[in-house]
Amino acid sequence: MQLFERCLRQYEKLRKREAFLDQFKKVAIFKDSLDEFDASREVLQQLVDEYAAATTPEYINWGSQQVSPTFGILIIVF
Repeated sequence: MQLFERCLRQYEKLRKREAFLDQFKKVAIFKDSLDEFDASREVLQQLVDEYAAATTPEYINWGSQQVSPTFGILIIVF
């Protein structure tokens, strides 16, 4: 988990400074936005959150209640 947290911290620093992004902006997929990077960062954050939750006794219920980010709707998974 420390490795993933370190990756997140380093990504935040690089993203804040917009370091090394010029080369990516030349590629068609990143020409208009860097949303792909931000989406990947979010996936890594979710991984870190799940690893942290897995170390607690409540992990059995982790993920059974999720809030939809699009609509703010509570989804209960059975």
